[in-house]
Amino acid sequence: MPVVPETKATWTNGVDPLNSTNLHAYVRDPIRFLMHKPSAVLRQSTAQSLTSATWVPLTMGTEDLDDDPDGIGGHSTVSNTSRYTARYPGWYWLGGGVTVTANANGTRGCRWAVNGTPVNGGSVVLPATSSGGTRVPARAHLVFLFEGDYVELQGTQSSGGSLNTIINGEEQASMCIAWDRLAA
Repeated sequence: MPVVPETKATWTNGVDPLNSTNLHAYVRDPIRFLMHKPSAVLRQSTAQSLTSATWVPLTMGTEDLDDDPDGIGGHSTVSNTSRYTARYPGWYWLGGGVTVTANANGTRGCRWAVNGTPVNGGSVVLPATSSGGTRVPARAHLVFLFEGDYVELQGTQSSGGSLNTIINGEEQASMCIAWDRLAA
């Protein structure tokens, strides 16, 4: 089980040894963790159909970054590609967005979900545009994840029919996740 190194040690002169075990545990390991904080930058590489009036987890087929201290990462491009799974407990920053093809009817939206449950205060819904796609930025959000919890960016639209996400360049759906801190 991955562990976030903690530095709650106190040192007593003449009592606590200054040895490699203590230096690794209380100096090297926390610095190594902070220099390699769990983080991911994910993008949608295949257009996805969004059924009207349904929240759908957005698939992310491209990883620009997916790393953590032990080099495994929290995202898979093979299974459950909509998910980033926390391998380390703590508070994580979330950011991202989605663009849905042009259609003048209804609204377009995105929201954050943890383990499939919408995050309070984590959604954005905008009116549709008739030309170009409707770009919907996700709220920057700080969420607590236990080891094994997963976060998804979900999209929706209410045109009355199915619409696709746009995957061209800067309009691609994307999801950014970064570990920020331990629980207080």
